[in-house]
Amino acid sequence: MLKVKEILRLKHEVGLSLREIGKSCDCGKSTVSEVLERAEDAGVTWPVTLTDKQLLSLLYPPITSKHTMPEPDMEYVFYEMKRRSVTLMLLWEEYKHKHPDGIMYTQFCDRYRKFKKANQLTMHIEHKAGEEMQVDWAGQTMSYVDPETGEIKTVYLFVAVLPASAYPFVYAYDDMKLPNWIDAHIRAYEYYGGVPKVTIPDNTKTAVTTPDRFDPVLNKSYNEMGRFYRTTIIPARAAKPKDKAADENMVGNVSRKIIAALRNTQFFSLYELNQAIKEELAKFIVRPFQKMEGNRVSAFEKIDKPCLQSLPAGKYEFAEWKETKIQFNYHVDYEGFFYSVPYTYVGQKCSIRATSKTIEIYVSGERIAVFPRNHNPYKRYTTLPDHMPEGHKAVSGWSSERFLSWAKTIGPNTLELIKHVLESREYPVQTYRACMGIMRLSKSYPSESMERASEEALAKRTYTFKYFNIILKQVTAKVLKADDCKIVAHANVRGSRSYAGGGIHRLCKNVENNG
Repeated sequence: MLKVKEILRLKHEVGLSLREIGKSCDCGKSTVSEVLERAEDAGVTWPVTLTDKQLLSLLYPPITSKHTMPEPDMEYVFYEMKRRSVTLMLLWEEYKHKHPDGIMYTQFCDRYRKFKKANQLTMHIEHKAGEEMQVDWAGQTMSYVDPETGEIKTVYLFVAVLPASAYPFVYAYDDMKLPNWIDAHIRAYEYYGGVPKVTIPDNTKTAVTTPDRFDPVLNKSYNEMGRFYRTTIIPARAAKPKDKAADENMVGNVSRKIIAALRNTQFFSLYELNQAIKEELAKFIVRPFQKMEGNRVSAFEKIDKPCLQSLPAGKYEFAEWKETKIQFNYHVDYEGFFYSVPYTYVGQKCSIRATSKTIEIYVSGERIAVFPRNHNPYKRYTTLPDHMPEGHKAVSGWSSERFLSWAKTIGPNTLELIKHVLESREYPVQTYRACMGIMRLSKSYPSESMERASEEALAKRTYTFKYFNIILKQVTAKVLKADDCKIVAHANVRGSRSYAGGGIHRLCKNVENNG
């Protein structure tokens, strides 16, 4: 009102033009013109003796509408805002299309803010439908009794939630290791009937191998699962629980509504416990919201379910990755079983991808070999002839001739043993590790012990490094024991007669002889 009075003064008392008044009052020429027209229509002249309130009511009287403006459905707006790419401007434009005489955008936004505040829905993040799934292990544990041993088994609860609809999934496991972590995600996706675009885990070791605020390194198996289900895995920042606040809140709900509800129930198997969790979860998701209409089921059906990505045609099979190096005998070791690769890759680093059925070997991202997984403990080597160099000789100077040449320097028994070791497998190269191990033992034991151990191994027909090592230690122990028992003849060493026991013995014998 001070600016309005100044406009009237400059016009009637000073006589400035509209442009000059606008520059002086820091407003546009059209604003000056509007104020003067309203003053003329209201019969206001200079000097003005009215109060600010009286002047305001004359220049800007309240608008009396003949009909009430249609109010927007704020609950509908709230749910629509959770859908991807939906904005308040778009919803307001749709509202205005239906109701041209409806409220303006500013009032529309103001009503939305008041609706969220009245329903305690003021969130820092507007979660979009089908956008995220937040996952974590619950802090509290449960347990069951093993009926065979009576042992109390601790179980851990995996908790997932779709934050847009607050729809949860809960499942219990015996441990929190990688296979169960992967299985829990697969169960969650199948439970929801679809896959969210983003999966947000904590910085657990099963999810992140190298935590970093800006560029965390994901576990290889976990990352592979994410690619299979077309979901982007974005770990929460370390010590930042607000990054997955919905799941932190759901963990609290699970503790109160499920764990606490089952606290006095005794279970005798993991299956039985999971069935009880399933029943309690079903009760929880149909419980009505306190501040809104509906429940978690209706919210899920309305918000998240239509926006989730479809499940893949097949089911992801858990695969474990291992980083290793290709050995000198062009084989790689996975859990005590050996698989061949083309001999040209000897000495290079490789990645092994192992499932329950197959073993795949990769070098620089390229698969160079694949095998059915071997579970036969009596035949631990799997070798393809195509992977072998000409003449079945290994590279880097290792060959059957080299091991035989070395064995000859130790003795005939060792030479015979190495011959039998080389002939014990389908391909001599499969025995090179055993020959290498026997060869290295010669650095710690004398040739005599190696020969005795080889002789005993040949007699027992045991042609493996493991048993030769045991025999060699036994032979060495016998030699040491024999050396300890041997009496050393020396002038300074006294006999038994020099001691009290020896003298008494002679005295008793003399008495006996003399009667």
